[in-house]
Amino acid sequence: MDIEAARRIALSHPNTEEYPHFDKIGFRTGARSTGGKPGRTFMTLWVEDHRAVLLLTVEQQADLHARHPKVFFPVPNKWGDKGATFVELAEAREALFREALRSALAHAGRQ
Repeated sequence: MDIEAARRIALSHPNTEEYPHFDKIGFRTGARSTGGKPGRTFMTLWVEDHRAVLLLTVEQQADLHARHPKVFFPVPNKWGDKGATFVELAEAREALFREALRSALAHAGRQ
């Protein structure tokens, strides 16, 4: 996996928006209604570090980290304590990344 593959996969989901998120690239669900607030962020890309961050539940994070510790691990701050999870893209197979992304989308309120 690489940054462009992660971007392509994220944008392949309907109603997904890419947007600037501080100095990163964020992905969120689209507005819930016309003129409404944007949906929740489910992923950011850390281009310089060749990583993604998925916003998961703490339980999803623990499961992925236990099964694939070289690929998924908590962000080492308060966000990581809430489920923000680094993905080492170079270590991730596409099918595994897609599985984790589906979890992040579900956590963000998507079906």
